[in-house]
Amino acid sequence: MTFSEGISLITGLNESGKSTILDAILFALFGRMVRPSQKPSNEEILSYGTGEAQVKLEFAIGDVKYRVVREVHKTRPNRAQLYELGGDGRQKTLATTVNDTTSEVERLLGGITYNEIVASSVVAQKDLERLIKQRLDDRRKVVNVFLNLDSFNKVQDQFDTERTRIEGTTRNPGQLTVERERLQSVQEKLKKYMEAETQLSTLAGKIEKLKSELADLEKKFATTDSLHKTLNKYDEAVKLQTSLRQEIQDKSRLAENLQRQLSGISSQREELEKARSEIDQFSGLPEIESQLTQASKMLEELQSAGIRRVQLEESKDNLQAKIAEKTKQASSLGSPKPLDPKPRRVWTYLISTSTLGAGAILSFFLGLPQVAVAFGSLAIASLLLLSRQIVSLSQQASSSRYEQEQLTSLQLVSSWETELAEAQQNLTDIQEDTVRKSGDLLGTLGSITRYSAKVGATKDPKAAFETVSSLFDNDRQSHQSLEAKVKLLSQQLREEPQIKERLDLIQSEIKQVEKKFSAAQLPDLPEGLSFSEMLLEETAEARDTLKESVSRNKAQIEDSISRQLELRQLLEENNDLEDQVQTQMKKVMLLEKDCAVVKLSVKGLEQTSESLRNRVKPQVERYMGLILPVITSGRYKAVQLDEDYTVRVFDPEAGEFKPKEVFSGGTEDQLLLAMRLAFALALIPQAKGHHPEFLFLDEPLGSSDRVRREGILALLHQELSQNFKQIFLISHVGDLEAEADTIIQMENGAVREVVGRKSPTRQPVVVPA
Repeated sequence: MTFSEGISLITGLNESGKSTILDAILFALFGRMVRPSQKPSNEEILSYGTGEAQVKLEFAIGDVKYRVVREVHKTRPNRAQLYELGGDGRQKTLATTVNDTTSEVERLLGGITYNEIVASSVVAQKDLERLIKQRLDDRRKVVNVFLNLDSFNKVQDQFDTERTRIEGTTRNPGQLTVERERLQSVQEKLKKYMEAETQLSTLAGKIEKLKSELADLEKKFATTDSLHKTLNKYDEAVKLQTSLRQEIQDKSRLAENLQRQLSGISSQREELEKARSEIDQFSGLPEIESQLTQASKMLEELQSAGIRRVQLEESKDNLQAKIAEKTKQASSLGSPKPLDPKPRRVWTYLISTSTLGAGAILSFFLGLPQVAVAFGSLAIASLLLLSRQIVSLSQQASSSRYEQEQLTSLQLVSSWETELAEAQQNLTDIQEDTVRKSGDLLGTLGSITRYSAKVGATKDPKAAFETVSSLFDNDRQSHQSLEAKVKLLSQQLREEPQIKERLDLIQSEIKQVEKKFSAAQLPDLPEGLSFSEMLLEETAEARDTLKESVSRNKAQIEDSISRQLELRQLLEENNDLEDQVQTQMKKVMLLEKDCAVVKLSVKGLEQTSESLRNRVKPQVERYMGLILPVITSGRYKAVQLDEDYTVRVFDPEAGEFKPKEVFSGGTEDQLLLAMRLAFALALIPQAKGHHPEFLFLDEPLGSSDRVRREGILALLHQELSQNFKQIFLISHVGDLEAEADTIIQMENGAVREVVGRKSPTRQPVVVPA
């Protein structure tokens, strides 16, 4: 695609990619785009689903033409080439790598970089404050380049680098900071050195004083320790005598107890013989236990018979009640009515009724009404006879049910009477058996001679059994108690030799303990001193305190001697600290001097470049004074720019200059647009060897009404067209085709067609994918 001189209108719907042409030109020249602001990644450059793309741009500087080609790949490194195009169709390669191509393009443009192009030749509605919002230093450098003061930038960068090297940053300390820290460290060492000399002179006296105190403490400790040992021995002797005295008393009591045991052994023999004779009285208990076991079984059978008798009596009463009730029900039913012995012919009446009815219906359909009436009358008479026959059969069935119920009741009563007779017979047998077993049980209990007198008059077998069982349990317990007593007495009698032997042993031990008591003598105490537990504790505490004081004193002496050696070693190792301090102070002073020189140089450089940059401000103000009335319909005319390029506009209604922020959003956009255009026009005469002869205006009409839009278009045709050969106007506003020399239609990020105003024929432009 070839862009002719004049105004080129790039139009299309929203999101149609109108800014793509600007991005393509900037990417071809510098490998960057307006959005994103930083260097884009390949994924941001390529559209979705595309693996590679190529951009070609031909541009002219003077009479020489050049071609730049850049290729972008998603998986491979990017490539770039720059060629100089000759008049004979030949081309000369100037660069073959991405970085070399960018550097050579900047050189051909006279040192103009991407940031400078965007700041001066690209005016975007969404980015009008680009230059204003740059940091002050960056804005100054941009102006320096266009004023042919890029050497100031280089020197300033060198001074900034030198100042950073000397002063450092918040993260990285500079050489001056490092040397100052070293100076402070050496000065602190010198201070410690002087303090060490003072400490060393006082340590010798301190050590002698500590040694003297140690001798006194050791003497006091020896005296106190000797007294403590004497008191401790006295305390141990007193405790030993007390323990031995208590042991003699305990063993004497034990000997007296053993003597009493020996004295009671004779009475235990008599008691043992008496218990054995009493045990003989219970020799018949095993036989009695066998008889009681047999009697218990008999009592259980007797109790089972009693339970069976009660059940039979209950069954008897129930049967009698049921028989009486059933007999009463049968008598209330009465006798059934007599039935007609002649059988009724139900089927005959049913067939005849059906036949006569069918004949009546057939005669009616055949057109014989009299015959139909006759057959109908006969059918009705037959139906009446059939109804009477059905009622008769129902009565006969009811009488049969009554007879059946009476027969069933009589059979059930007969069965119950049979059961009642059997129950009566079983009850009689059980009563006879109970009388017999009761006699047998009383006879068995009466045969036990030992308890016969107790149950002789008792007729209740259960009461007699319980009496005999209770007497037997008492005798058995008495027998067991006597056996335990005999066992205990026998065991005690067997221990008589052991008791005698133990008594002799205890008496021998008492004699030995008495000898130890006599040998336990109390040591002599110092004169005028009496023993007490409190005195022993106080002496022990005094001894421990003196011992700690001796240990503490020795540790202090050792620490002092060790410190003395350390100080001497420190003094020997750092005897040249004063020279080091002087040397380091000289380094710091030289760096401070260098830093001051650099700061003064930077300040002078800034003042010089600022005075040169200030030449631009009057031109910017002048151009804004020309542009602003055109695009604001003469409402605003005078402007002021501060040193930081803050815009202030004269408000005729208020009669004073006001900052742009107080105006409406649309007016503020017009002010910024005027300033950006004025800045571009003011920088053109100051540019170095070359300046861009194209201007991109991205949506400058978006926030303007019709009157202001006409003012901006008039400005394009007059002042801007005189200074820029090519003006690209990006806009979605309609009815602008008459204002442009070339119309470029965009759709989905691609050029749909290019139309020249002077060419009546529209030729579609095909852009390779």
